[in-house]
Formats: sequence, structure tokens, C-alpha cells
Amino acid sequence: MPIRQLAPEVAAKIAAGEVVERPASVVKELIENSIDAGASQIRVDLIQGGLQLIRVSDNGCGIPPEELPLALARHATSKVSTVEDLERIRSLGFRGEALASIAAVAEVVLISRPRGAADSAQVSACNGQISSVSPAASPEGTIVTVRNLFSAVPARLKFLKSRQTEVSHCLHLLQQYALAYPEIRFTVTSEGREVFTTPGDGQLATVLVQMYGPTVARQMVPLSSAPAEDPERPLISGYVSRPTCYKSTRQYLSFFVNRRWVHSRLLIAAVEEAYRTLLLSGRHPLAVINIQVDPSQIDVNVHPAKTEIRFLRERRIYAELMRAVRRAVLDGAEAPSWQPAQRSSSAAAAPSAEPAPQPDEKVGEEEETIAQEQAPASSAELASQEQPRKGQAVGPTSDPAHGPQRVDRVSLRHAFPLDNPWLTVSEEERGARAALQSRLWQGHLHPRQGEAGRSSRSQAAAFSRSSGPAEKELEREHEQATPPLQEEAEQAAGPLPASEIMAPTPFGSRQEQARFPELRVIGQLLQSYIVAEGRDGLYLIDQHAAHERIILERMLTARQEQTSLAQMLLTPLRLELAPAELEAIEGRLDELRALGFELEMLDHGQLLARAVPSVLARQLSARSLQELLRELTAPEHDGYSQTWEEHALANIACKAAIKANYFLTSSEMRELIDQLARTRAPFSCCHGRPTTIRFSAAALEREFGRR
Repeated sequence: MPIRQLAPEVAAKIAAGEVVERPASVVKELIENSIDAGASQIRVDLIQGGLQLIRVSDNGCGIPPEELPLALARHATSKVSTVEDLERIRSLGFRGEALASIAAVAEVVLISRPRGAADSAQVSACNGQISSVSPAASPEGTIVTVRNLFSAVPARLKFLKSRQTEVSHCLHLLQQYALAYPEIRFTVTSEGREVFTTPGDGQLATVLVQMYGPTVARQMVPLSSAPAEDPERPLISGYVSRPTCYKSTRQYLSFFVNRRWVHSRLLIAAVEEAYRTLLLSGRHPLAVINIQVDPSQIDVNVHPAKTEIRFLRERRIYAELMRAVRRAVLDGAEAPSWQPAQRSSSAAAAPSAEPAPQPDEKVGEEEETIAQEQAPASSAELASQEQPRKGQAVGPTSDPAHGPQRVDRVSLRHAFPLDNPWLTVSEEERGARAALQSRLWQGHLHPRQGEAGRSSRSQAAAFSRSSGPAEKELEREHEQATPPLQEEAEQAAGPLPASEIMAPTPFGSRQEQARFPELRVIGQLLQSYIVAEGRDGLYLIDQHAAHERIILERMLTARQEQTSLAQMLLTPLRLELAPAELEAIEGRLDELRALGFELEMLDHGQLLARAVPSVLARQLSARSLQELLRELTAPEHDGYSQTWEEHALANIACKAAIKANYFLTSSEMRELIDQLARTRAPFSCCHGRPTTIRFSAAALEREFGRR
């Protein structure tokens, strides 16, 4: 076919297809013009999802009558004039083709009255043909009316979705700009009914209440970056949700760069990295984040719809945003509150003006706040590590007044205490004997200074002298569970100062510890959960998740302080591995050595482990070590080294932590809570599961009919 010049109307419709994809595209271009005009009030009216009518009215600066035809002409704009202007774009629009593209596929009427002018004027366009200017009546500002969108382009019209879907796209976009510009009063109507109105008071918190409802808004914490001395350093502001408030999609992640709404995988990755270990997989936070950056450091002219941008220094933006979000989330963290299942629908954080969902997404699958009871650890996780002792057998008790009471049996090995299975005040608490060194920290914590150099053996002897038969049996198990290597290491190292043992890690401080509630231990439930009382209600603490978080942060601290995590084995473990597994381990030898593994590659598919992380030394077997190495070097976890290291440390912490069905003494439970309070992220484990759930006093009173 011969090459020929396209007719102007054909070229205009092709160009319009890049800018005007659906009614929401028209709304976007028109409200951006209103914002650039300095409007403080913007009204948007929609009929038939915008296909029949879109009207945008504002009180901006207006357009002089003689410039109205130019406003509808292609490549005519007041926002840029030279090539250099493109390098420092501060306005939302700059190409000068939006109104011309809209006029190519719809009927457009433009009415405007400049501020201070006595009269208004109007101009219209249909199929790209611009009429002459004529008088009109209107208040100060501009009114743009678009009718019969795509009526002249049937091919585009047939690919549009239903009216409701197109309305949802328009509303979602308008809500984004309402969040970006809280000082502007937005009024939105559909089919003559008001959908939402923002007050325009300049308070983002007020808009959050309007968009997401008061329940969700209360779960949002302010976000801000430190004052920037470097002019090229980004300034970050906005709100992010606590880990207890999440969604099943990323739709509620709103990013604005210089107050321009953008889609950016980089920014999404930074936010989700900040929530690593705080949210379970498949759950996504809510965020409204504005990044203020020098216009010369970004390129906004990379997408036809101007929804994507490029950063000159992507890594710096990523790091600054990730740190700011992480800091805000940790500072504002709190224990999730339990809510009755039958009331979760009414108590859930339902927004008053729910943001419109993206098409083909299931709104019914979106969680609001974490109002459901959390499931315990999986059976595979609970069985992944053998404990020195499983606990105790609980038998029936007798009450002189009410006769025998039947108590459900659990698979425990000892009856302890013998006199009363439900007694929660131990001899240590009464001061009848000295407390045994906690089993929670054996292998990676030394005796306290206050014990004046007494080794765990001498403590065990003191414990044995003052214990009954059941306690002595438990003490013998404790001795059997303590390998000779640990005893030698303790004797060689001697006692550590209490300040060194109890000092908070760099991830926690006394100031941050105040965020964790003061708790009084009541007892242990199902030998898996610690029951404690706080000032505002009842708390359940998952002992495995809590211990996992403590161990992880201790290992991270040791890594930061360049302290060795390794503990040499008196008898090296010999492992039989498949060739592919050996190859994967060999590729990670340096990283594994940094985590405390000393591995030697042998012939015939064998590997010799001479040292392992100290947190694992007490209970590691050849089989469990082999499984752990497989998990750490699995192909699905191969990739960026820092991400792999975090995954590896979390996996090691999970293996080292106490499991469910593990009996804890009262002193051990108190110590676990105290150490958890010293961590940076005490309310979630390495995998994002909650460590603590709060039953508020008000909720308990409601359940007992006292309210």
C-alpha cells in the first residue's frame, strides 16, 4: 500500500485514543486543569458513568474570551513555553492536547469567566470543529461540559464496561485527587445524587474520614520524613495504616509525587518492604503518601496519561520512603483487638464513602480491620522441632463443696504442680526458692550478673534441693537437654553484666518499650498462649510468635554489631544431600557462614557441619539441620542478598523459638513478655502473624451483658 498523509480528523482521533481511554480519563484531564487554575472548589457531575455527560465546574482563574478557541486547539497551553520548562514541570498539565483530544471524540462546551471580569464567554467543539466565541452567563471560573463521549468512535464505545464500572473508575480517581488536595472542596454527583463532598479545610485526616470512614481513619498514623538539609532529598508526608488494618488488594496504596497521582512499582515495593514481617502474605496496607522532590529529579513526560514517572535517583527514593514508613508503623503499632465474629460485620471499618473498586475485583474479599480471631500455628510448624519436654498431664480435681470436677486431658508428661493444676503462683513468685535460669535463652544467653557467676548447673542443683519429685524430674530433663558444649561455653565465658543481658537492642528503647502495655501474667492457655491482664483488658500472647520475634531481633543486633552467631559443635554433623542441594548450598557458603554456619563440602554428596547458629545448638539434629539448609537455599528464595538474609534469619528464629504445647513457668512467661516489650516490632512475628491480641474491657462487658 502506498504511504499517505492521514486526514486531520483521523489523526486527531488516533491521538485522542492515547489520552482518552474511558470517561475517567476525561475527568482526570479536566480536574487537573481546574487544579492548575488555582481552584478551591471543584464540582463534578456524571450521568451514565460519564458517557452521556461529564461536567466539571471550578472557581479558578478562568480563561479570557480571546483565548477560548486556543484552549480547544492541539498543542496550545499556558504552562510551558520552552524545552527547559519541561525539565522543571510543576503543573499537572503541560502538553496542551487534553481538551483537543476530548473534543475529537465528544461534544465539548467550554464556558469561562476570568476573575474580576464582568462577563462570561463560551466556545464549543464537535468532532474537532471549533465554533466561534459567544456570550454566556456563569460565575467566576470555568465550566467544561462533555456530552456523548465516543459517540463518533463506535469501536471504542463497544469496549467500555458497564455503567457502574465506569462510575467506579471515575470515583476512584476523584478520591485520589481529594486525598492529594485536601484544601480543595470536591463535590461529586452521579445521576443527580451526591456521592461525596470534602470540606476543603486542608486537613488530610478529615478527608481520610470522608473516604475510608472513621474506623479505618483511626487506624492510620501520620507519616513524615526528617527535615531535609539536602535540597535534593525527598520530603515525605501522609498517613499509613497500622498492621492491624489491611486490605486484600493494593488499591488503597495512593502515591503522589509533587501532588501528582502516580502508579509506581518502586513506591509500592518500598511500602511493602516497610511492612515486611508485620503483615501476612496476601494482606496489603493502606497508605496516602505525598513525596515532594525537586522537579528536575523526575521525568513526568513518559506516559500518555501522565500516570507514570521516572526518578533520577530511584534507590534514594526507595530507601527514604521505606525508612519513613517503617518508622511510622513501628512507632504507632499496637496490639490487634478481638471482636466477636457475629459483630464483625457491623464493627468492621466500613468507609462512609467506600473507594470505588477496580473492575473485575471482588470487593467482598477485602478485609477491613483485623477483627477475626487469629489461627494458631500450623501443625507443620508445631511439629518442625522436638522440644525437651512436652508439658504435664492434667487430671481431675475434687472440690469438697461441688464434688469431683472433670478436666479435659491433654498429652502432657507430668502433673505439675501436683497439688493444684490451675495454680499460677509459683514458688519463685512466693520467694520460696531461687528461680531457675530460663530455658528460653539457653544456648544464646548467659546467666545474669545478679547470680554472681553461678552456672546453670549450680542453679539446677539449688532447684533440685528445694523441689519435689515432679520438679526434680523436670530438672533432670533440663540437665539432659543441656549439651556439654553449652556447659563448657558458659563456664568459659562467665557471667555477663545484667545491663548487657537486659539492654534493649538498637531496634528498641525504653521510650519505645512504653508502647507495649504493662502486663500481669495470669497463666498459660493450651500450653501455647500466655494469658495476661493489662490496664485496658485481657491479652493473649502467642508464645512461639513472641519468642520468634525476640530471637530475630537479637540476631539482627548481633549482625549489626558484627558479633559472631556461630557456636562450634563438639561432634560435627555429617549430612547426606542431593547434588542439586549441595550445589545450592555451595553457592551460599559465604552468606551461610555470616549467619553462623561452618560447612565443609566433602566427597560423595556429603557435607560436614562444624558450627551452627548458637540459637540452634541446643536442639539441632542432623535431620533438622538438613531440612533447614534445604529451606534456606531453595530456588524460590534465591535473589537479592539482603532479602535472602532476612528470610534466612526469620527461618532460623522460627526453628529456634519455643513451640506450642510447651509448658512455661510463671517466671519464664514474665521474662518472655519483658523481652518482647523491648523489641522494635513487638506485635508481630517474623512472618507477619500477630504476637498479641487484646480483649478490651468494653468487649468483655458486652459479651457478658454488662453493657
